[in-house]
Amino acid sequence: MAGEKLEGLLPGELRLLVENMALKEQKLPLEPALDKETGEVIPEQEGCIVDIEGSVSTALQAEEGEKLELLMRAIPSRYSSRDLQKITFSRGYFETWFTGTYQRYTNVSLACSSVNNSVLWPGQEFSFNETVGPRTPERGYMPAPVFLMGASELDYGGGVCQVSTTVFNAAEKAGLIIIERHVHTRKVYYVAEGKDATVSYGDLDLKFSNNTDSPLIIKAGINRGKVWVNILGEED
Repeated sequence: MAGEKLEGLLPGELRLLVENMALKEQKLPLEPALDKETGEVIPEQEGCIVDIEGSVSTALQAEEGEKLELLMRAIPSRYSSRDLQKITFSRGYFETWFTGTYQRYTNVSLACSSVNNSVLWPGQEFSFNETVGPRTPERGYMPAPVFLMGASELDYGGGVCQVSTTVFNAAEKAGLIIIERHVHTRKVYYVAEGKDATVSYGDLDLKFSNNTDSPLIIKAGINRGKVWVNILGEED
């Protein structure tokens, strides 16, 4: 408890001091993740929490002038790198043909990069808007055709709905629980009618949950004129 003078403190005052210090020292564990660009596993990190009872008891029994350290307890992560390394089985794959301008390609590519190598733990909910973020020029998005109120207009992020649609169909093939999904006001060319999923940041979202017993890894990209999404898990 470097820098803190404990002499003369009543037990209640000492406990309050330790509790305040504990709030600053505690650290939540970090679950393993994937590098968004390379797909390599980023190892988990232990968290830590202050043993308040032990720290107070030690301080009350300390000799005058004795220097004390807070007693810490490690908090392991729930999952390990090994859990992600086992995820190799394709549970749901879907692809859509891509056409359009350079601007539309840019938007689709950015959205795919945000979705690619996402990890979804058992019971966790996936939100397309939270994963991809706002489609703004500051983040590299460009004006491209979108459907607004039934009409086609230019807006930043045009084309992103093709990515959300591809993700939706892959999630459906994987047997995941769809929590939120919206269709366009008009039929889109890249998927069968009624199988699309339109999104609008801050408004319409695509959400589904991992109802399996293992982590899921979502891969996404553009290759040979197709937008593709592959949801990986453990084989049943």
